[in-house]
Amino acid sequence: MTARERVKQLIKAWPKVYPNAHCELDFRNPIELLVRRSSRRNARQAVNMVTPALFKKYRTAKDYSGAPQAEFENAIKSTGFYRSKTKSIRGAMRAIAEEHGGKSRIRWRN
Repeated sequence: MTARERVKQLIKAWPKVYPNAHCELDFRNPIELLVRRSSRRNARQAVNMVTPALFKKYRTAKDYSGAPQAEFENAIKSTGFYRSKTKSIRGAMRAIAEEHGGKSRIRWRN
């Protein structure tokens, strides 16, 4: 069995094994999920306070990658480790914008 086939089996089995599982992160698209995941080590409360304003201001990977560093750092300062998070988020978004035309490779289903 290939790894891909095994993953497909696991995806099918997951809801049966964990029927009440859900993601505690609020997001509407892969870009928002990436931003939220970058702050996973922090209290959710701080992240939940910061991200709504980010999601209104920055909608695309290009928006994030083009954000002035100091401005972005200031926006996420309360989450801690803001300099490294800014570098990571902007770098990831730059790669998505440049290498993938602004689209994540995730097939998104709502």
